[in-house]
Amino acid sequence: MVSKQKSAKFYGSKEGYDADVMIDSKAMLSKEDFVATGVLTYALGDIIEVELPEYHVFALGDKCKMTVYTKSGLFVMDTVVVAKEQGSLIVLNPPENRRKFTEKREFPRVDVKNEGLLFALQDRNKKLKHHFDTPIRFSIKNLSINGLGFTISENAMLEKVIQKNSQLEVELILGFLVPCTMEIVRQEKTNDGYYYGASFVSIPDEKTNALRGFILKNQIETYFVQKQENETKKALEKKSAANQ
Repeated sequence: MVSKQKSAKFYGSKEGYDADVMIDSKAMLSKEDFVATGVLTYALGDIIEVELPEYHVFALGDKCKMTVYTKSGLFVMDTVVVAKEQGSLIVLNPPENRRKFTEKREFPRVDVKNEGLLFALQDRNKKLKHHFDTPIRFSIKNLSINGLGFTISENAMLEKVIQKNSQLEVELILGFLVPCTMEIVRQEKTNDGYYYGASFVSIPDEKTNALRGFILKNQIETYFVQKQENETKKALEKKSAANQ
């Protein structure tokens, strides 16, 4: 079960509590005249999973109040159902609740397979700026609300000019277009080129919510896949032990 794995315990409160503060705690979800009680099994970034028998009573988009009964006290929050599967609901972890805890990574990062286009590059001293006649395509490997990791295939010219603190004017292709400026924060040589880590410098306000929605959707899908893989692995291990 995911909640039993150390890798799933990402929380530790500023008061000094460890990752078990919310994980495996009783959680009560209420909407209108209905109340259900379950167990909080996962919490990372924008999402929380609650396993409960009456999951089918809740619909996507339902606004709920959630109360989490932990050994350190109560946590009460207003939330929304954003995904569901057999026996569990995924609800939003609102910012005001997230601020009560310290996460290992400030913003969840999701692995993706999308592309982007590089239109212009400014050197790390912010003195020279070069516009490419033909935009250069790059592969996005992971993405968060504050940055991304990407690769560019072997390109001798770019390898020389893209350095730490260089600023790039790009367009992310995510099923919708996100024009933005980002700054290189790290660079690594790979077998077929370079991997870059970059932080966003500017994103149009009207694109921010769409970007958050894209990351949230991918975070939920990734979690469900990992959960299924873990449950399958556990079942196989149990079957193997029974046959010994």
